[in-house]
Amino acid sequence: MNVYEPIQRAGAPAIVRFTGQDATFRRLVTRGALLELLTFGFYRFWLATDIRRHLWSNTEIDGDALEYTGRGKELLLGFLVAMAVLAPLFLLYFLAGLESERYKAFASLPLYGFLYLFGQFAVYRARRYRLTRTIWRGIRFWMTGSGWAYALRALLWGLLLIPTLGFAYPWRTAALERYKLGHTFYGNLPGRFASTGWALFKRIWWVWLLGLLPIIMVFGGLVAAAIAAKMGSARNSPLMSGAGMAMLLGFIPLVALPFLHAVRVATEWKWWAEGIRFGDAAVGCVLPPTALIGVYWSLIGMGVLVVLLFSAPAAGLAGSLVAGIGKAGLAALASHPPIWIFAAYGVWYLGLLLTLGVVGRIYTLQRVWRRVAGACVLLNPVATANVMAAGEAASALGEGLADGLDFAGF
Repeated sequence: MNVYEPIQRAGAPAIVRFTGQDATFRRLVTRGALLELLTFGFYRFWLATDIRRHLWSNTEIDGDALEYTGRGKELLLGFLVAMAVLAPLFLLYFLAGLESERYKAFASLPLYGFLYLFGQFAVYRARRYRLTRTIWRGIRFWMTGSGWAYALRALLWGLLLIPTLGFAYPWRTAALERYKLGHTFYGNLPGRFASTGWALFKRIWWVWLLGLLPIIMVFGGLVAAAIAAKMGSARNSPLMSGAGMAMLLGFIPLVALPFLHAVRVATEWKWWAEGIRFGDAAVGCVLPPTALIGVYWSLIGMGVLVVLLFSAPAAGLAGSLVAGIGKAGLAALASHPPIWIFAAYGVWYLGLLLTLGVVGRIYTLQRVWRRVAGACVLLNPVATANVMAAGEAASALGEGLADGLDFAGF
């Protein structure tokens, strides 16, 4: 049965399809990882551009593909400008640390708070950059709004996550999405976000609770064990035994966390997609909660396989080295290691990280994109027929700031 039939009967929606080939994307990110290794990471700006161009150009809405017009050179220049902005901040913090450890400790909390605030500002500006490089049917997406206003909202909502044990997350996400989409346009067609925090909470509260359960049990067991030790209880006392049992039972459900994470991510994608509005056009989504479980377990399996493949030759080389030079020679080598050991370790470590990066991009980006896009339709597409062009291209400074602060995304 066609999964879109319930929606199609509601009024001729436009189908969304992803036409990209897995092998093509795999070659793209593998080649990009090798070039990142050869260029000491600087190729990542062009790799990010190639990935976006692949995803955008293979995503068709009503038969017309999206177009991404960003360039790697823009991202590089934005990153360099961002580093010129961030470098004085880190220099001042370093000098304060040299002046006094007391000042350094005092400065840590405000510094981290400012970096988080600055990072959220960068996230907003980076989204503005990506949208103004996204075109559909010759019309550009664009954004208004203040990056600092968004960052302040993100900070204030973030402060509620700790006392609420994360249960404020649905309302935080809904509020931030409302701000972003409320300042987003497709040509002269304004966007808005219709989904609510309560709607998301009703869908994922049990996932959140089950995810917290093992953490609570392990923490509770540790607290009980500490109390028992302070009271001088024997190892076989009921309190100590109960603490050990709580910790054991807490570790067992950790196996379920990948399932829970996959369900939460799929549920949140569906909730987010169904909240998108541009004028009278909306998005329908039939993504089931179980849609991404296979993706995330494949990611875990491939990650373990990569680590094993990289560890085996390293362990074999170390064993051969020990057998060849003996313990005395190994001790001498450890006290005066030659430069080639550091070089070999550096290449091995970078190779491992880049390979894991390839696996991560395949499964958490392209595979997820394929499933989410294939589950969506554009409702009332006629509302986008007479849109007029508007908006201007934004600079890549925000993208560079996000990259420099490790807040970058797609």
